[in-house]
Amino acid sequence: MSPTNFTVVQVAAGPRRNGSATTINSVTEFGSVMISDDPLTETPDPLSKVVGRAQGLSSSVSQSDTTILMAFNLVFTEGKFNGSTLSILGRNSIFASKVREMPVVGGSGVFRFARGYVLMKTYALDVKNLRATVEYDVYPFKEKLTHLHFYFHDVATATNPTVVQVAAAPNSTGRIRPFGSVMIADDPLTETPNPSSKLLGKAQGLYSSVSQSQTTYLMAFNFVFMEGKYNGSTVSIFGRNSILSKVREIPIIGGTGVFRFARGYTLARTYAVNSTTFNAIVEYDVHVLHY
Repeated sequence: MSPTNFTVVQVAAGPRRNGSATTINSVTEFGSVMISDDPLTETPDPLSKVVGRAQGLSSSVSQSDTTILMAFNLVFTEGKFNGSTLSILGRNSIFASKVREMPVVGGSGVFRFARGYVLMKTYALDVKNLRATVEYDVYPFKEKLTHLHFYFHDVATATNPTVVQVAAAPNSTGRIRPFGSVMIADDPLTETPNPSSKLLGKAQGLYSSVSQSQTTYLMAFNFVFMEGKYNGSTVSIFGRNSILSKVREIPIIGGTGVFRFARGYTLARTYAVNSTTFNAIVEYDVHVLHY
């Protein structure tokens, strides 16, 4: 900031600064809060092209060093990013480190669903006039939403079963998949309900009967894709599956390949089930956020 054209103002001060009887033994202005509307320029020259504004607040949060909490939106006003924002929230130890890293926690417009990080370096600092020029390198990762649709074939009774029971609780004789049973599956995922339709991948994992009163499974599975642009990639799901409900939702907790850093949800609907053999066809709609 400068004496004639402020881009940052102090709106609150800690006890030491405002003369309160409660004095904190600190030289860092602990408790002070600043509101900023700082220009973002193309070069260190303040007269160079303005590409946006850094709007937000900073607060001194350490009693032992010059560390501030920063909650800012980088608001872009030029080019293809015009009108979009990136939100950062993190810790800035301005003298402790030459390079400081802060998280990108969100965004809008082009940067909707953004995650990533910011590297900050102090380019110039005028302590007397409280003016600073800070270089920012911003690395946003933009998430996209992909919808996948396929059919899961769980075949327990056949010449070549795709699921086997590997454990059962005591006193469970005569019951099908009772409480405590554990199943390991390598189930095909196909394009249509027809088991002979195009194979898209495999559902590999385990499910276990975890309720004493309902037909409810814990599901821990990887969907392993074997076709097209997703070939070799996986989506990992982990959650609760009450199989008698018409629609069941199971969280996506991760992935690999194209789906690295994935999150989202799956909707499972039973398409067909044989109550004698327990062979089942389940329709899956997978909604996955990934980079």
